[in-house]
Amino acid sequence: MTLVKLAKCFLVVSLLATTLSAAAIAKPNGYPGENSTYNPDPVEEAKRKADRAKRIEARKKRREEKRLERLNRKNRSN
Repeated sequence: MTLVKLAKCFLVVSLLATTLSAAAIAKPNGYPGENSTYNPDPVEEAKRKADRAKRIEARKKRREEKRLERLNRKNRSN
């Protein structure tokens, strides 16, 4: 390849790299409602929130049970 063709190829590749990286850096839509027309169904949203609260409570309960189990094991070994 000649020097001119190499320079053109380099220019094309560099332009592609700069335009693609700008698209990759762009902030995605972080959550529904941010810069969008997403309108969730209130009933479905309430169900999701209730399910999430139930999972959080179950997780807290499991953590407390494990903590008490470790504490009991530690006290028995002393």
